[in-house]
Amino acid sequence: MKFWKRAATLQIGPKRFDLSQLYFTFEVPFADSEELGTAKVVAHNLSAATRNSIKKGNVLILNAGYEGDLGAIFSGKISRAASKKDGTEWVTTIEAAEALEEWLTKEVNKTYVAGSKASAIIRDLLNLFGLEVGTMELAVDKEYPRGKVCQGKVKDVLTEIVTLDCKSRFLIRNGTVTINDPSKGQNMGYLLSEATGLLRATEEVENTETTKNQTTIDTGAEPEEITYKRKCLLNYHLGPADLIKITSSTLNGRYLIKAGRHIGNPSGDWLTEIEVKPA
Repeated sequence: MKFWKRAATLQIGPKRFDLSQLYFTFEVPFADSEELGTAKVVAHNLSAATRNSIKKGNVLILNAGYEGDLGAIFSGKISRAASKKDGTEWVTTIEAAEALEEWLTKEVNKTYVAGSKASAIIRDLLNLFGLEVGTMELAVDKEYPRGKVCQGKVKDVLTEIVTLDCKSRFLIRNGTVTINDPSKGQNMGYLLSEATGLLRATEEVENTETTKNQTTIDTGAEPEEITYKRKCLLNYHLGPADLIKITSSTLNGRYLIKAGRHIGNPSGDWLTEIEVKPA
């Protein structure tokens, strides 16, 4: 992995730019949840024609990394864009979301027969949803003895069946749907160490946090879920629900990424921040 020369490409509709053509910064937060992934890009001195051509619903694709090693950190559609004059510069702020059209507009009104399995219903709904499916492995494949009526936005119906009925993860990442057991991760085997971009160990101690889990049914107690926050050089390989190995002076083992963000500034931070829990 090459850390030395930063590289990124930004596609806005049919137009594509790299850092040699356009100065832009970005922030791409992510989380292991069914919520849509979002991105914020700030571009400087776009031409008037390009500024005027940016519309809600335009494709926005962001690749970032290093010279010779670029990868996608966001793929979606523009939800909002605004330009303003700042001194002698034009500054354009663009906000985008993954699967925006599918999430907001696709609807369903179907009845599934008695004895239908959740897996069959989900596959049918995913066809309506229109996104690529990467993984489809339910933790629980619920059966509906009296059938199932599905009405409303496809995303709401899918989220209910997958997360509530089937106790599974529903995740959209770069336009691809993942459905699997929430205790399991993806992309197993990636090693994060000082040699592969983990920032020095002295910064790790300051970034350890404790979060709370939901109350347990048996005792009513609220157990603590230990999570750790880490920073590394920007790494497009890392994302929500990834199962990785961390080797450092304070952490050594397998961890599941709960949340994080990619931050890119050609003259500032070029980082990936992650929050992980032991796997």
